[in-house]
Amino acid sequence: MGKGSGNPSIEIRLSRYNRVYQPGEVVAGQAILTTGGSWSHNGILLKVEGIVNLHLSANAVGLFEAFSSTIKPLQLMALSKEVQPAGKLAEGKIAIPFEFKLQQTGTRPLLDTYHGVYISVQYNLTVEMLKSGMFGQNLMETTEFIVEVPIKENMPSKSPKEFTMSSENIKKSRGTREQGHTFNIRCRLDSTTMPVTQPLSGKIMVEETNRPVKSINLQLIRVETINAGGEGSMKEASEVQNVQLGVGNVKTGVDIPVHVILPRLFTSPTIHQTSFQLDFEANVVVEFENDFSVIENVPLTFYRL
Repeated sequence: MGKGSGNPSIEIRLSRYNRVYQPGEVVAGQAILTTGGSWSHNGILLKVEGIVNLHLSANAVGLFEAFSSTIKPLQLMALSKEVQPAGKLAEGKIAIPFEFKLQQTGTRPLLDTYHGVYISVQYNLTVEMLKSGMFGQNLMETTEFIVEVPIKENMPSKSPKEFTMSSENIKKSRGTREQGHTFNIRCRLDSTTMPVTQPLSGKIMVEETNRPVKSINLQLIRVETINAGGEGSMKEASEVQNVQLGVGNVKTGVDIPVHVILPRLFTSPTIHQTSFQLDFEANVVVEFENDFSVIENVPLTFYRL
């Protein structure tokens, strides 16, 4: 890559410290090149890529052939342009400005950045200095920036959810319920349709139980589905976070507040596309001291304002 003393390096600095952008905005910044001497190069490129990565779980090994043609990353945007023509860099630090408009490249719309287990949506920016001559390698640096896509339709209305977990209507449980064990637990979620920037809120009350309550937890669950058309699909649920709402012989007749902040990047607006779906659920888990637990599953719908 030309002659020089000391290896050159690239640092990418975006104009926004939080690296968060919305579709239609201009992403701007600088590539800071540091050299220990003069360096010749064949041009400096800016590359931007937004992709959806789909990963198979171990449970889908038997479906591998069905998925092999559709498991390739899905491209949301792709951009490549020269920010400096071929030439020579002087010794020291050189700041090369760049900017581009954040917009989809093909037919797929931009989606929120999301870091999941089997599905991830990422946007990466790469600055690459092309080598000069036969020897050496291209020098490059990559950084991720965050995309947030507000809802285009009207804001969905709130959908409060009230339910009762009782010994008379057990839907899902773990362990063995002792004979004569009775309980009644009243729950309310203020809304199951909500912005990802707002907390999941509500309240829970143990109205009566003849066995002590050991703990009450709220699990946030992601459900990731990858479709292979008529060939089949893979659907996996995994825990995003587990928040303990009560512990140690929870008192009866007392409202326990629910206030769960959704973790950034690990949650996103609900996505339903042909190739994949991303859904979220809440599990309210009440465990009694005899290690018997009852579970209530509540589907959630997230969007971004």
